[in-house]
Amino acid sequence: NNNNNNNNNNNSNNNNNKTNIRSIPFELDVEQTLAASGYKRPSVNWYPGHIAKAERQLSETLKSVDVVVEVRDARAPKATAHPRVAEWAAGRPRVVVLTHVDSVPEASRVAWKKSYDLLGAGRWDGEVDGQIRNQAVQGMAERSKYSGGSGGSSNNNDGGGGGSGRQQMDNRSAVSRVEDVLFVDAKRGGGIHSINRAVLRAGSHVNERRARRGLSSRPLRVGIIGYPNVGKSALINKILGRKRAKTANTPGVTRTLQWIRVRTDDTKKNRGKEFELLDSPGIIPANMVDQSDALLLAACNSIGTAAYDNQAVAAYLMEWIKTLHLMGYGDDSSPKWREACLDRYGFDPLMKPDGGSSDRLLTGEDMLFRVADAKCRGLPEDASRMILQDFRAGRLGPVSLQLAPRSSDDKGQVRVDVMRGVASLGGVGEEMTMAAEDRERLKAEQRDERARIAVETAKERGVELPPMVERRVDGISTGSRAGDEADDDTEGMSTPPPKEDEIGKGLFDGW
Repeated sequence: NNNNNNNNNNNSNNNNNKTNIRSIPFELDVEQTLAASGYKRPSVNWYPGHIAKAERQLSETLKSVDVVVEVRDARAPKATAHPRVAEWAAGRPRVVVLTHVDSVPEASRVAWKKSYDLLGAGRWDGEVDGQIRNQAVQGMAERSKYSGGSGGSSNNNDGGGGGSGRQQMDNRSAVSRVEDVLFVDAKRGGGIHSINRAVLRAGSHVNERRARRGLSSRPLRVGIIGYPNVGKSALINKILGRKRAKTANTPGVTRTLQWIRVRTDDTKKNRGKEFELLDSPGIIPANMVDQSDALLLAACNSIGTAAYDNQAVAAYLMEWIKTLHLMGYGDDSSPKWREACLDRYGFDPLMKPDGGSSDRLLTGEDMLFRVADAKCRGLPEDASRMILQDFRAGRLGPVSLQLAPRSSDDKGQVRVDVMRGVASLGGVGEEMTMAAEDRERLKAEQRDERARIAVETAKERGVELPPMVERRVDGISTGSRAGDEADDDTEGMSTPPPKEDEIGKGLFDGW
């Protein structure tokens, strides 16, 4: 009864006010403490030999395809967007397909669709060299010559924009252009027919060009690429209508490139509606620079289990979802997560623990050990596997780990600052966990404020200020007397700016 009452009260409070919980970081982060002692937490990287070999073969094989289909995971669209897709698909139309749509809330799917239509699904592709850009521009110009071609003017799915000139913007649009964005359920087949239509529409210029040359139609060659275990082989089987590609819920099942021909009822009359699919192994970067994405990929089972620590990933997953709720996006990202934790694990992740500190919520590690004590005989390793399996199987409800970007400055997703911190109740919701640059900015503002107060105090007491403080702006030396405008006789003075540790030496505090 107590659990039910708490659940009802918490749900009502959460619905009435999303920002009634605020996050407070630890004064001394655990990672900084470990780094000071010389210990560095191992990073998550997975690049087995078959992926390295497949990546070399794929870069060559994709030169002969007509359409590139990039498969992403709808639970983590930004993390499963490979940075080299723009390079591999340069000069060819690209279609983005997001799988696992049944595992994310409807609000998240709508938000990502709207964001991709507005900003472009390829806006945050990796940088390419000038040769690739020229190749993409030439390919778009060639396709624009045909009535069914995908070239021409830019649309909402262009990934470009913001260049210094029109030519630079067109080059970027050509490289990162995406013809269509589709959300499908690779397991149950929802939205599969839309892939057939999108592929035929994107590659219609191929046989139109052959017809103008007096050649007969040929099947389109379609390359399907993406991260491991995002559903590429399952997608191919649904398109075929039978199990042809080997599938399993583990990364690294497909290890070689293979061509598979797709025939429909219309292909008997028109070979132009027939196409060949290239099933490829999952490709992952050799070095995962963004470790946040790497941990989310591990939680989504897109990385081999030997490359990460289950306990670290499970704790980070729970902390990440909790942070989304603290930011006010709980209903959009994981509306049933809180209720699922109550039902399966026996605790509310957004309530202060009984008998604990009055102003702190459970951290991801706390939740891990709570699950271990309640369900796994105190074994945290078994608890971590239980949490990860529950998430992957959908027992925690539909969960979207990444938020759709709202502007081009969001770098692929709305920023989520996950600190090794705790949270308190009754806050205003605006004092969220500060990132490192925010703390540096705050320190600079505090230092400037102390300097201003020091100048005013010096004037009141008649203390003579130092003769010169020089600032350099964009390589130009600008001199000014502290507290006053620079005199004409000091304009030519050139004094190097003081070092950070020298500020205040020999003077009063705050100068």
